[in-house]
Amino acid sequence: MYFGSVQFFKHLIVTVVLLLIFGLTISTISLVVINKSYKEQISALQDKLREEDTVLAQSSAVAEEQSHEISLSIEYQKLYPDMYASLAEKTKSVPKTVYLTFDDGPSNRTAEILDILKKEDIKATFFIIGKEGSRQKELLRRIAEEGHTLGVHTYTHVYDSVYASVESFLEDFSKTYYLINETTGIKPDVFRFPGGSVNTYNAGYYEEIIAEMTRRGFTYYDWNASSGDAVPKATAKTVLANTIQSSAGKDRVILLMHDSISKSYTVGALPKIIEYYRAQGYKFDRITNDVTPIAFNYRSY
Repeated sequence: MYFGSVQFFKHLIVTVVLLLIFGLTISTISLVVINKSYKEQISALQDKLREEDTVLAQSSAVAEEQSHEISLSIEYQKLYPDMYASLAEKTKSVPKTVYLTFDDGPSNRTAEILDILKKEDIKATFFIIGKEGSRQKELLRRIAEEGHTLGVHTYTHVYDSVYASVESFLEDFSKTYYLINETTGIKPDVFRFPGGSVNTYNAGYYEEIIAEMTRRGFTYYDWNASSGDAVPKATAKTVLANTIQSSAGKDRVILLMHDSISKSYTVGALPKIIEYYRAQGYKFDRITNDVTPIAFNYRSY
């Protein structure tokens, strides 16, 4: 019989050996595959960790840079701790209103303008240069006493130094702010940038200056009409013509004018400018910080 014979056991032993060899081979292959898979997973995890480390490093660098920027901004925020105003809770945009604004004074022209405004019973706004105001303090007091608005137009009006940095702007601004306050008792809360809020001198960081001044509660005003009294060879006739042309079609007007010593033609044109606006149905008012601003970086008219 085959079962139980020597040959049967030989075959059985050979079969068992072959099965063992096959099993070991399969196990070895499986281990190799599993090991390869583990290596791939470990490699993927290492890559992911490296990516996360890179992201963390970049985030840390950004955070450090932002922290540095914040620390810089905090430094100038500490300057002039009493130089603050209060922003209006709401602003008003009154139709058919003209705001006469005069920059660069006070001077002897300012006194002549005040005489005209008093005669016409009109209130206006004077954005003064501090170095001029320090020599004409009696005019600052008169502007305030007659009910007009005193605003800051920096101290020196020298663009290179005023716009050298946020700190430079604050330093220059502060001199006029304190001058007005000490001379009249008024803490001014409105101002005008020399050259307007956006110009070639502050183009790189005007937003930072605006942000800091707004944080401090000050409101700035540009203009949407100009008398053209700062251009060469201006005359009373050109000042009136420029005023009419630049105001055309505007329901609300902030008119740029100047009251520096050379602007005799501005004084000469002022009565006719007032007459023109009245004939068009406008009323006059002074700027206060609850008047909706007209600003070059956002048009609101």
